[in-house]
Amino acid sequence: MDYAALYDQYRKLIEDDFIPFWSAYADEEYGGILNCLTNDGSEKLSDEKFTWSQGRWLWVVSVASRLHREGLLPGLDGDRIGRWMEGTFSFIKEHAFMDGWRCCYLLSREGSHLIDPVSGKYDASIYADCFVLIGVSEYIRATGRKEECVIADRLAESIISRVRSGVYNTEPYPIPAGYRVHGVPMILINTIDEYAVMKDEIGEDASDAIAYGRECLGSILDGLYDSSRNLIREHASTDDRREGYLLDRHINPGHTIEDAWFWVEFLSHFGSLDGRIDRIAAIAKSVFRLGWDEEHGGLLRFVDMDGGAPKGSSTGSRYESLILDTWDMKLWWPHSEVLYTYPLLYSLTGDEEFAEIYRKGADYAFSVFPDKVHGEWIQIRMRDGRPEEKVVALPVKDPFHILRDFMKVLELSYRMKEAGNA
Repeated sequence: MDYAALYDQYRKLIEDDFIPFWSAYADEEYGGILNCLTNDGSEKLSDEKFTWSQGRWLWVVSVASRLHREGLLPGLDGDRIGRWMEGTFSFIKEHAFMDGWRCCYLLSREGSHLIDPVSGKYDASIYADCFVLIGVSEYIRATGRKEECVIADRLAESIISRVRSGVYNTEPYPIPAGYRVHGVPMILINTIDEYAVMKDEIGEDASDAIAYGRECLGSILDGLYDSSRNLIREHASTDDRREGYLLDRHINPGHTIEDAWFWVEFLSHFGSLDGRIDRIAAIAKSVFRLGWDEEHGGLLRFVDMDGGAPKGSSTGSRYESLILDTWDMKLWWPHSEVLYTYPLLYSLTGDEEFAEIYRKGADYAFSVFPDKVHGEWIQIRMRDGRPEEKVVALPVKDPFHILRDFMKVLELSYRMKEAGNA
């Protein structure tokens, strides 16, 4: 794998395409990002702000600021990135929180709390809280402002306490009754990793959170692991429905591919990667093969555990409609996760299959998703690659997954080329 070429490729994409695109939507008046946009970014749909996206944007600009200072992104305007970072942090600090260190899911442009129209709740999703903690943790790393760690600490305590109690919401993906899901422990592994790395850097203890992160990782790599297929189950029922029900049978390839690098990074920082890498590698290979669309290329959004269209009996949950309606779509975020997960696994194992998967995924992603007119990517595509103007989670165009993975690849390739790897 040519790490020098990878570094140059992703540096140019970040500096010349993606940051310039999103500069038009950074809210320099009130802070944060205005990303309620059409799929191609040509039309703004609303000035409302999902806290989910504000936390993600804070992560993006905080890491961009750090990488600029470290010399990995020399072409960025550091002062401008810094203004976006400070404005976004201030917006979140002043407006995102409710009593009990819970995040309001939806805000006005100015920061007023709004009720989520789907759930009828202010605190509609624990995922929003996690993304805010991820963003705040990276902000503290980027700025060294240890005094702001009280926000991260209180939010981390609140998130872990609510998940342990089972009293929390998960819009836009409500958990069906009688099921455990992959998504919650998955986001917690990454959230706790970001938080604990920050705490370690500023010389503070995060052992309780790390211990909980290990519990979450075990609940996936042991509790949701299908050893006969080397797959991670997305939903697991508390009875014996497994082989007959749609929820129990469906697999989300993008989620597993994304989670694979969460596992690797968490274990690299706070565990023993040696004891898990073989299983992680096997899962990463199996899920790519299962999810790849041999007819049109690209990763299908959902597949049956034995391949092909999801199938099985219905439980009547809202999530089943999402699976059946969108299973064959090609979404931006699973393909961006391929771009980081497989070079990372290749760097650890030297297994050429991971390099080949990366090339296959990158060839598809860079031939299908880039928007030649507006810049960035057209993030939602039909099975055959045509653009689709459809909401698949939140009514936003999201700056997070692609830029996060581009910056992760940038850091990985820089480290590898500096270490003298070809």
